[in-house]
Amino acid sequence: MTKTIRFGAAGIALFAAMGMSNAAFAQTSATADARAEVLDSLTITNTAGLDFGTMVVDGAGSVTLEPDGTLDCSDPDLVCSGTSTVAAFAVTGTANKDVTVGLPTGDIELLHPGFIGAANPDEFRITLNTFVSSTGLSVLLDGAGEASFTVGGTITLDAVQAAGIYTGAFDVTVEYT
Repeated sequence: MTKTIRFGAAGIALFAAMGMSNAAFAQTSATADARAEVLDSLTITNTAGLDFGTMVVDGAGSVTLEPDGTLDCSDPDLVCSGTSTVAAFAVTGTANKDVTVGLPTGDIELLHPGFIGAANPDEFRITLNTFVSSTGLSVLLDGAGEASFTVGGTITLDAVQAAGIYTGAFDVTVEYT
């Protein structure tokens, strides 16, 4: 009987060793693909400035220049004339990629040269805000990696605006979506 137990124990040991050797040959690694996409640098160029034209101010009001060039100067205390132009931008980058357009969200001050040191600075300041792009807040670069869009906005004048030219600047940004 001792021989039977020894053969039985040897059989179990041999079976266990065979099972372990199968486990030792199990797959313990896998291969993954790696990928990286390099995009061309985005370039934005201002090709035209925002110009609300000329106006006569006989009281407070606002003037809106839409990105399609439509000028709304309907306040009864304002008379607009002259040529107005929307701000225009050109973008270059990687073909067929979506780009997010970033417009100012706050007020931009347009200042008259008499603003510095003025007793009443409000008469030398016009507020520019409510910026709108012709393409919304995104643009798709074409097959050549190019796109363009225009930007309009609204200026607010008060009844004491000094005569003269008011200037200021605003930033428009672009980034890949």
